[in-house]
Amino acid sequence: MIKYLIVFALILTNYASASYQPLDRYCTKQIDQLRLFYINGMFTTEDDFRENLFWLDNFQDTKLGNYLKGRKPTGSYNKDEDLHMQIYEVAKQKYGDLSPFSNKYHLITAIVGGTVGSLSQENIAHVESVIEEVFSDVTYSKLNDTDYRNAYQKLLFQMHSCNRIILIGHSQGNFYTNALFEDIISNYQYTDGYYASDYSLVGLASIATPTSSLGGNLGEEYAHLISHLTLDQDDIMRAVRVLFGSLPSNFSMSSLFDNTGHGLIDSYIRNDNVATKIGEGIEASILNQTPFPLFEQHPVNSDAFSHVGYSTINKVLDLKFESGSVYRYYNIPILVWDELYYSTSMGKFFNNNIRGQYPFEKLDIDSMTYLKMTSFEPVAKVEK
Repeated sequence: MIKYLIVFALILTNYASASYQPLDRYCTKQIDQLRLFYINGMFTTEDDFRENLFWLDNFQDTKLGNYLKGRKPTGSYNKDEDLHMQIYEVAKQKYGDLSPFSNKYHLITAIVGGTVGSLSQENIAHVESVIEEVFSDVTYSKLNDTDYRNAYQKLLFQMHSCNRIILIGHSQGNFYTNALFEDIISNYQYTDGYYASDYSLVGLASIATPTSSLGGNLGEEYAHLISHLTLDQDDIMRAVRVLFGSLPSNFSMSSLFDNTGHGLIDSYIRNDNVATKIGEGIEASILNQTPFPLFEQHPVNSDAFSHVGYSTINKVLDLKFESGSVYRYYNIPILVWDELYYSTSMGKFFNNNIRGQYPFEKLDIDSMTYLKMTSFEPVAKVEK
């Protein structure tokens, strides 16, 4: 009786190993999930910040719904209290003697109070002159050290998830997201040991940016991970552009909800055409990201391979052969991946359906830094 039980247990074990492979290493399993990390512009209240996160969650569901959500959008609240006080004092000196019923008084009060979106067209007509007059006398620091440190620590926590991260900066928040993008790309090391500078799973989406460039000093090198949209109708950015030489606007669409054309939600995210364009830029960034070696994802019971891994986003397949060499195959359809993973002979399936049919590179896993071109493509052992 015991002998029959042992045989039965062995049969079950073999059946299970043919249909299920245990996952290995946390990081490689998380790379096909997406998180949005948002930093607000000036004059955004904490309530507005939380509401913006709510709308960004809806934006992710509707415009980026093809990608698994690692978690709801999060971010770091940019207070910039010192700058607020400076602007308030300068405004008080310049406009303190003006009538509370004047256009300039209402405009500067709305700017400091964060309610510019509710201004009338008559008030908005003065926005360029008021911003130029007030901001020209302000000692303007683009980054507040405390706000930046808080943002960096919160972003590190998100990076440790090994999900793909899209930094979303709006208005002055773009100074922070630019710096964060450069900092992470330059210094971050994933828990698997790979560096973000070699395998970048972070992108940057700049909305209504006052900056003159994107991505800091790394913007040109990593331009394929960056998108930017500023509306032609954004009156605030038109005024700021005069002061800072900001990037030009690149999309035209009027807002039904915000006379300034500047609000993150009312002018950009709630407008379906604008939101679609922003989503397209983010999607391009996601598809251009390069996942680190994924072969640790699945240890397998095969004479041909010891480990295999796959990205549904990038359609890349990483195979660690029994010899120890690791190869990356590109443009692998998910059905091919599924058939390989669940095949009774991985080696035979590889030789018949993958080898010689898809672009490939050899991964230099010793240096853990780059892909190595090679013209040699190995033949997989076939299970007996």
